[in-house]
Amino acid sequence: MGARTARGTAGTLVSHDQWFWVGIAIAATVGVLVVGLLVQRLRVEARVAHDRAEEAEQLRDELDRRSHMLDRANRCAQALGSSLELEEAFGAFIRELRGLVPFDRVAIMLLEEGRVRVMATAGLKHDEVLRPGEALPPGALVDDVVRDGDTVYRRDMSDHRYPEEVTLTAIGLRSRVAAPLLLGTTPIGMVSILRRRADGFDDDELELAALLGRLLASGVQNIRAYESERATVAELRRLSALRADFVSLVSHELRSPMAAVIGAARTLEERWRELNADQRSAFLSLIADETNRLATLIGDVLDTSRIEAGTFSYRFTEVDVAELVQATVSGFALHQDEVSVAVHADGDVPRVRGDKERLRQVLRNLLENAVKYSPAGEAVDVCARGEDGRVLVTVEDSGPGIPAEQHGLIFERFGRANVGMGKPGTGLGLFIARSIAEAHGGTLTVASAPGEGATFTLELPVGGAA
Repeated sequence: MGARTARGTAGTLVSHDQWFWVGIAIAATVGVLVVGLLVQRLRVEARVAHDRAEEAEQLRDELDRRSHMLDRANRCAQALGSSLELEEAFGAFIRELRGLVPFDRVAIMLLEEGRVRVMATAGLKHDEVLRPGEALPPGALVDDVVRDGDTVYRRDMSDHRYPEEVTLTAIGLRSRVAAPLLLGTTPIGMVSILRRRADGFDDDELELAALLGRLLASGVQNIRAYESERATVAELRRLSALRADFVSLVSHELRSPMAAVIGAARTLEERWRELNADQRSAFLSLIADETNRLATLIGDVLDTSRIEAGTFSYRFTEVDVAELVQATVSGFALHQDEVSVAVHADGDVPRVRGDKERLRQVLRNLLENAVKYSPAGEAVDVCARGEDGRVLVTVEDSGPGIPAEQHGLIFERFGRANVGMGKPGTGLGLFIARSIAEAHGGTLTVASAPGEGATFTLELPVGGAA
């Protein structure tokens, strides 16, 4: 018999050899398809790898760019931290900035007590227009920057959107970037970088300006914190010195009258029979005067403690100031005759609402100081008058006067003017007097200069404090 055959699905007889070659053809076709798919996949993966490589290179370039930017910003930050004085720190910052972000003009502004002030400038016409210390016109760009906390890029200032741009373009500037000085989210000022050409800044420089604004804000905060700490330390040292002086003064002030009282008392005790009536009376008067001096000193110390503790009490009633001044001066004049006291107070002085005895305490303190520092034979003038809804009481002496830099000191606790006369005192009287004046809604001030005497003015509102 011949070769074996098989019947196909269509009834056709197919030999085994033919089946073999069909299988080979199918396998070859499948292989070609698989290889094609693999090649295609490899091509896709190659493209993905290439794209990732390009992306990695771009990321590396971006990291390099940002690293370079941070390095430049760090150099500016180091320059800013080179001094603890704002003016010097800003100067160092601007010098470093010039090499990092070339500019034709730069300005740094700070927000202080609700007002924006130019603190530092450099570059074109920096000493002629918008100089440090000058106020900016209302509606200036800095108002928007401080309000919104956003960096603003003015590509071309020729349209004069902001009032200061009239001046800036007049001197040849066209574009500027203004970045807020941000402490967290709070703007405290602005740094403005300007160039002559329009659209003069690229994206990197805009980003760098915003970063520099934050660095400037941190630097300003550090310097202000240092200044605050330094001021606090200086104030504490000053108060410590004043307290030490106060202890010394009080010790002296206590010892002197106590020694006088003790000495007079022992003399009276030991020599009573030997002394005549006038001598006994003189020693008793000395004891009374020195005892009163001790009582006044202790009273001032107690009053100061009460004022500091907030327990200094007042009883407000309607007070006739003219009558009070006349009565206080009359009573005071009975106990001294070396310096005359002239009073001018008519019936037209308005009444005030106040504590009569506390106001008398203020007047006596002013009179005692005026007489203490006035040469014998001179006069002290006291005047009371009404003026623009206020009552003014002035006490004018002809003493040595007080230097202007000590006008504030004399109203502080333990504060005493250094006028070279060596007068006794604790430095509490004027502190107490001013505290009483302020409790009445008024003021106590001094006008004086060396060699021209001093005039103290008690000002009280008509109606007074409730």
